[in-house]
Amino acid sequence: MYRVNATELKNRLGPLLARAEIEPVAILRYGRVVAHLVPAQKGPKPRAASARAARRLSRAEEERIARLCASGDLRPSRWMRAGDRRVLAGVAVMLASQPEFDRVRLLALAERLFPGMSTADEFAKWLERATVKAARLLPMVRREMRRSGR
Repeated sequence: MYRVNATELKNRLGPLLARAEIEPVAILRYGRVVAHLVPAQKGPKPRAASARAARRLSRAEEERIARLCASGDLRPSRWMRAGDRRVLAGVAVMLASQPEFDRVRLLALAERLFPGMSTADEFAKWLERATVKAARLLPMVRREMRRSGR
């Protein structure tokens, strides 16, 4: 086991963390071991997307997405600035299933936002973890479209 004093740990943290990935490192203070740096457990890495998916959208965020959908503006640059690309790509695929929307352009938009989203498998995964519910969003979009005369 590699041993290092606390001052050396403070001054060389990066290289010592790299070493701790390989073998345990004992941290000494006044000649006594006070802690150990040990390699992390190997296993599935946590996914940032699943952490985000657990958070529900606020009403203001839902309304903003509904306004974007109702606007008819399908420029990828506008949608990319509007929020999480994966969430918005799923919304685009969801809208593509509705008769009043341009299916081809929405599926192309979804692919630009999050490649693979227009496939059945990826969209099914999105639906499992979706923070956006179709039963809630689609009526909001239709109401917004009536309001804007579209």
